[in-house]
Amino acid sequence: MKTTFLCHYSEIGLKKGNRNYFERILEQNIRKSIERALPESEFSIHLDYKRFIIDFKEQVEEERVGTALHRVFGIVNYACVRKTNLELSEIEQAAVELISAKEGKTFAIRTKRADKAFPLNSNEVNVRVGAKVVEATGKSVDLTIPEITCHIEIMKQGALVYVDKIQGPGGLPVNSSGKVLVLLSGGFDSPVAAFYAMKRGAKCSFIHFHSYPYTNKFSQEKVIDLAKKLNEYQFKSRLYMVPFAETQEEIVFNCPDRLRVILYRRFMMRIAERLARRKDLKAVVTGESLGQVASQTLENIAAIEEAITLPVLRPLVGMDKNEIIQVARKIGTYEISVKPHDDACTRFMPRQPETRAKLEKVLEAEKSLDVEDLVEKAFQSIEILEI
Repeated sequence: MKTTFLCHYSEIGLKKGNRNYFERILEQNIRKSIERALPESEFSIHLDYKRFIIDFKEQVEEERVGTALHRVFGIVNYACVRKTNLELSEIEQAAVELISAKEGKTFAIRTKRADKAFPLNSNEVNVRVGAKVVEATGKSVDLTIPEITCHIEIMKQGALVYVDKIQGPGGLPVNSSGKVLVLLSGGFDSPVAAFYAMKRGAKCSFIHFHSYPYTNKFSQEKVIDLAKKLNEYQFKSRLYMVPFAETQEEIVFNCPDRLRVILYRRFMMRIAERLARRKDLKAVVTGESLGQVASQTLENIAAIEEAITLPVLRPLVGMDKNEIIQVARKIGTYEISVKPHDDACTRFMPRQPETRAKLEKVLEAEKSLDVEDLVEKAFQSIEILEI
């Protein structure tokens, strides 16, 4: 028996004149994700009434297909389906077989009739199929809280019948909203920020600042592992590794202690912006959450962001640490992030960091630094890794 999957989208349906653009990218992403998960399989994808139908030429492992589809942003739900001809008897038989195989004493039939030429309306299909299921299985109908829900979708080319509808990741397909550069540390926050940026259709490249040889190589290895994990939601990533120790030394030796972290972040932003503009990336993404640490007060965020003109996106701005960690567990980055590491910003952390920096004092402190030279040196030292 050949395997068929059905995928629904939601938000894309609201795009009106641009819907074809989003559908095209979503189809490409579905294809890439399945090809990566099942490289040996042959399949076709076609769009029918705002649904993607994936037909495999043979029987394949449903779990592997489900894993692939669950990593495709834009899919709101998906299911392995039974295809039948537009004969009520075949639809009834498929429903009976699927419901019989499920545990539970109550069921409901939910029909969507995309093909209005079908002689029965949705409610009539529900009644006729439901009666056949009662007769064949002895189960009873419960339209309020059924233990089993059987879905029937009437299409021009046939009917799709299924009982297990799985929630997808939702959002918009990756690469439909442009390309961005994510400041990726080894912690919990920035990988989750990258996840949410991808969920809104952004294609992410990653930049990591390290303080080797003052820190060990483990922090870099962690970030590579995080980039690989995040790349499961897109299909090719680039990670830029930036040596940052020399810049930090200059700040430590020449600037007030309390302003160190803010100055570190301003230089990171400048280097990230230079790289983003060279690579035509449209925004910088950070894992900042308002008020979570000293550098993330409104005053400090403003002082840091003033260093660049590129848009800065903060997907986690309203989330607390527990919420962020819950998402990290869900997407698989928690197990990597929880490992101890030396962070570039915390390596030369002052005892009392400034929590409400005044921009004029920050600008005054930077006068003792050759800003352009430090940015250029760091930029020229970037190592590029393909994920």
